[in-house]
Amino acid sequence: MSTGGRSEPGGQPADRRQRSAAPATPDPSGVPDEERPLANASVRRMVGVLIPLVLLSEIVPLEMSLVYPALANIRSAFDTQAVGWTVTVVSLVALATQPLLAKVADMFGRKRTIAVAAAVFAIGSMIAALAPNFGVLLVGRALQAPGMAIVPAAYGLIRDGFPRRYVPIAVGAVNTGFGMSAIIGPFVGGFLVQRFDFRAVFWFCLVFVVVLAPLALWLVPERRRPVRRRLDITGSLLFGAGVGILLLAISQASAWGLVSLGTLGCVLAAALLLWLFIVHEKRTAEPLIAPKLLTGPAVRWTLLATAGGGFVLGGHGYLMPLLVQAPLVAGGLALGPMAVAMLLLPQGVLGAVAGPLGGALARRRGPRLTMLVSLGAFTVGTALAALLHDHAGQLVLASIAMGCGFGLYFVSASNLIIEAVPATHTSLGTGFMSIANNLGNALGVTVLGAVLSAGFTPAYLVAVVVGLLSLAVVLGMQHGRSPMSGPPAPH
Repeated sequence: MSTGGRSEPGGQPADRRQRSAAPATPDPSGVPDEERPLANASVRRMVGVLIPLVLLSEIVPLEMSLVYPALANIRSAFDTQAVGWTVTVVSLVALATQPLLAKVADMFGRKRTIAVAAAVFAIGSMIAALAPNFGVLLVGRALQAPGMAIVPAAYGLIRDGFPRRYVPIAVGAVNTGFGMSAIIGPFVGGFLVQRFDFRAVFWFCLVFVVVLAPLALWLVPERRRPVRRRLDITGSLLFGAGVGILLLAISQASAWGLVSLGTLGCVLAAALLLWLFIVHEKRTAEPLIAPKLLTGPAVRWTLLATAGGGFVLGGHGYLMPLLVQAPLVAGGLALGPMAVAMLLLPQGVLGAVAGPLGGALARRRGPRLTMLVSLGAFTVGTALAALLHDHAGQLVLASIAMGCGFGLYFVSASNLIIEAVPATHTSLGTGFMSIANNLGNALGVTVLGAVLSAGFTPAYLVAVVVGLLSLAVVLGMQHGRSPMSGPPAPH
């Protein structure tokens, strides 16, 4: 299977000839190292810049992992059965706004976008913390969603600011924080809810972003590139609405019914809006993203592999807590919530460790290899969970495998998309990568939730099949095969 790439006369792929002719591929951004703000910076200086950027980026996973332990408290405080919307509304608004915000970051500046996203997130956190009823809480959560634009903007700052040989490692550091958030978030959220109540979680979010956003904006340099282009508002609205409605259909399919009027109506509406988006993008002079770029082999197959990985990761995250806490007669282990946290601990720890290792591996061997290892680990982990789940000790093996894959997955996908798009589209490209991952997550939860009626083993085996298909996609990729590092640093 061939999933992209280009050939030069003689039939030899360009990237293969490039590897034999030079120690590394040139940076696809076309920005020479000497023009980057941190071109002559010491390692200590680069670490000092990276730390606040990584910490600020962690607000994205933390706004989910901190809230999960608070859901029961929110349900009882507002006497609502729709508490799931506390999570769903963030995903819906984030998917609807992320392409526009990512494009704004590429056009008008990444630091400006981070400042605006952080400010809106802070306002949303305060509204959620002070909410007198559930409706106001959802408004606050919706305003927290634009905070997710911080990560694509951070990737853009890293790509343009760091010497190219350090870009994959810096991207890996950002993704390492996702693993740390998986460890810290549930424990911090649980402590705050137990010691105070759910409002403490949102006050924590407010303080977190108010302290770190100014620090990151002060310390992180940005390479100025004045842009004179129009913002494609129509395309952004069409795409955001289409993807948002599609996610709504996927996430609510189990409650509404797979063939219910609501589900089918949302799917048809989403398909119509996305078709109109494609038509509009082909006709407008300054599209949100050029259709040829979005459907080009490198971007297309990267997004498909990312969606497949998201499917497996999201499905496992849904199935594992159910498997651990389900009664023995239902095939579960009949353990408590703390057992879930302890079984997921190896996944978070290894995810944090594997992130920088994945960045180093991408730098030396290319991000395609790290994605292969990541999806391979996901496939092994879900296969172990499908076949060996009679006691908690067996599930630790699955958690270890998933942790190794988790740490490599985001750094691989990020570096693959960074390599596939021009520098002027870095934030937008990584924004689309995030959308693919989120849609994969939602689809994994919905599909595996439907299969779960047949048992945990069949549900996990579906995840194994998706993992294998995603591996096949990556095996056929022609980009991402060469090292991402630049020439050796001068002495």
